[in-house]
Amino acid sequence: MDPLFVATPSEASISAALRLWPELGGKRIRPLLVSAFGDIYVETSAGDVWAAHPLELTCEAVTSSVDELQRLFSNAEWAQERLLTEVALLAQERGKTRLQAQVFAVAPHPSLGGRIRVENLMAMDLEIWHHICSEIRPQVQNGSRSGA
Repeated sequence: MDPLFVATPSEASISAALRLWPELGGKRIRPLLVSAFGDIYVETSAGDVWAAHPLELTCEAVTSSVDELQRLFSNAEWAQERLLTEVALLAQERGKTRLQAQVFAVAPHPSLGGRIRVENLMAMDLEIWHHICSEIRPQVQNGSRSGA
């Protein structure tokens, strides 16, 4: 997959980020892919694929198998939506960069009134981005935006 659309953080960084998602607690997982915007796709020991989505503040089952995930990513429309390819291409065009081990964070977070625009992107380490999102998540789920 094009390095513009995926990140390659360290295993330690991925593990630290995944520990922030209680939905994955108790599951044996194997990381598959990290998107440029911090989505982490993992395969469980049962063979299904889950994804932690920091922009959406969700962690959920995505497909029943890695093969199905590969088919989904081969669908250009689905891949564009999940990988935000248009935003990544525009960021590249405008000279907005990140290290390959980093992801693009959005500030302010979309759930707090931010928008996913090139101007709102900043390069960030994966575990820091997920930590920020794990702090925002309870506020959004409870309908409170205090502290934002």
